Amino acid sequence: MKNTNESGRSMVEMLGVLAIIGVLSIGGIAGYTLAMNRYRANEILNAAALVSIAATSAEGGVGNTKNLAELEGVGTMTLPGIETNDDITGYRNGVVKIVVNSDYARAANIVKTLSGDRLTTGSDATCTQGKDCTIYVNVARSVKNGSTQAP
Repeated sequence: MKNTNESGRSMVEMLGVLAIIGVLSIGGIAGYTLAMNRYRANEILNAAALVSIAATSAEGGVGNTKNLAELEGVGTMTLPGIETNDDITGYRNGVVKIVVNSDYARAANIVKTLSGDRLTTGSDATCTQGKDCTIYVNVARSVKNGSTQAP
C-alpha cells in the first residue's frame, strides 16, 4: 500500500471556520444597528435642545414656539427619524414636542429611555412600527435628579 501525505483542509474544518465567521458577523450587525439607533436618538435630543433654547430665549421666551425650520442656519437640517422640520417644536419652559417617523420606532423608544425623568404627560406610552410616535421632553430638567434648571 502506498502511503500518501495530503495537505490542506477538510470540509468539516472549512465549515467550522465559516460558522464562526457567520456568528461574528451577526453579532457585528446587531451591534451596528444598536449603535445607529442610539446615534439617531441622540441627534433627535440634541435638535430638541436647540429648539428649546431658541424658543425660550426668543423675545423673553414667553409663549413663543419655534421649530427647526425657524432656527437660523439649520433650516435644511435633516434628522434620521424626523420627516419634516415641523416635527420638532419648542414650547415655553423648555418642553419640546418630538414626532418620530413610524419607521424609527426603536430610535423613538431609545429617545424615551435617554430622556428618563424629563418625559412629560402626553408622550406615547410605547412607540411601535407603523405609527408615528409623539414624545414631550422637558429639556430644561436635569436627567440625574429631575430638578428644573433655570433656562
